[in-house]
Amino acid sequence: MSRECPPDALISDPMVLRSAVSGMPRVVFDLDGTLYDTRDFERPALQSVAAWLRASSGLSLPGLAENLWTRRELDRHRPGLFDELLLEYGLPSSWGVECARQFHAYPGSELQHSESLRSCLSGLLSSGSRLALVSNGYSELQHRKLKALGLGEMFDLCVFCDPRSPQQLKPSDWAWVQLGGWRQNLPTVYVGDDPVDAQFAVAGGARFLPFKFRSGRYDH
Repeated sequence: MSRECPPDALISDPMVLRSAVSGMPRVVFDLDGTLYDTRDFERPALQSVAAWLRASSGLSLPGLAENLWTRRELDRHRPGLFDELLLEYGLPSSWGVECARQFHAYPGSELQHSESLRSCLSGLLSSGSRLALVSNGYSELQHRKLKALGLGEMFDLCVFCDPRSPQQLKPSDWAWVQLGGWRQNLPTVYVGDDPVDAQFAVAGGARFLPFKFRSGRYDH
């Protein structure tokens, strides 16, 4: 069976992805949802936040972790993940700041055992492609994820667009400026899983390839 697919179709098979970008001199990747299934970090991180809320409130808060997972996966770009659910559960809205802090400080050691695009990245490097990474997110957290995944050595450059400097965030072309010397005006593809990633590719004049990493462990 052929692994070919239309260039604008969402890809979820790493072998199809490798074939689609084979021969490209410069390939840039997103991190969350692209190099690994972001649920591998977010579900235990949100479970940890829910545990803190139960301990702090003295309440059982049934279904809170599951509601956090659902809200995050359905609408991750809308602010107020914690604030809305705190109100629903009758908890102080002021706790939202601490919830966010705990989420971003979560160690994420589970990622050491996560499936990832390691094999695909190794294949691209072997075929002569050079790789970089561009990801929105708090730099400390994104560094920690990449280290736990064991993928940092695959990339010539890693550019983290930190929300504490909003002008850096994709789809701004800020990260393309950081990659300018590395890119050298060579044909470039950006691989990501989100509409923001598509807009970022346009901002840099790069081809966009939609890829979403989905682990089979969540199929049951």
